[in-house]
Parts: sequence; C-alpha cells; structure tokens
Amino acid sequence: MSLREMSKEKIYRDSRKCIRCGYCVYVCPSWIAHGRREPYSPRARSILAALALENPGDTELLLMSLDTIYSCNTCKRCYLECPTGVNVADMVIYVRHFLVNALAEKGKL
Repeated sequence: MSLREMSKEKIYRDSRKCIRCGYCVYVCPSWIAHGRREPYSPRARSILAALALENPGDTELLLMSLDTIYSCNTCKRCYLECPTGVNVADMVIYVRHFLVNALAEKGKL
C-alpha cells in the first residue's frame, strides 16, 4: 500500500485490530536486536500508533515514540504471523510521516 492510499482513519482502525496476542513479537528482528524489550515489539508500535494519532498535540508522547517507530525495519514478518492481519509495517510508514509532520509544526525537529 502506498502512503497516498493510507488514511489516518484506516491506520487508526488497523491499530485497534491488534488483540495483543504476541505472535508478532517473537519473529520481530527489531525486538530481538533491542534485547527483547517490549517497546521495540510490533505490539508496542501498534499501541503507540493509536496513541499518537489520538493525541497529535502531545509533544512528549510524539518525541518518545520516535525511537520505537523508527526502529522497525518494515520487514512484515509480524504481518505474516498476525491472526487479525494487522500490517504494522504499513502503520509504521504512515506514523513516521505523521510524527515528523506533527513535530515539525511544533518546531521540535
């Protein structure tokens, strides 16, 4: 899916489809590379995506989200394991643009 085909509503809806089962976590190379810490899991990225989209004015939340969102290599291994079909890679690509634009508007980048 291209960035133009994505919408804030679709990304938000997809982030809410996550049932927090954890199947995605064990196949995520970013999670493994970061010492198996939850903030670097696809599950955490899904939660952060929803929070960032819900709270675009929360500069502290947006800044804290950058490392987690940018640590994803968008390999889509999580998508292959997800029983509800959450495409975290597409979500991450959209949220990266959203975060940068929101922070740039606030003069934080």
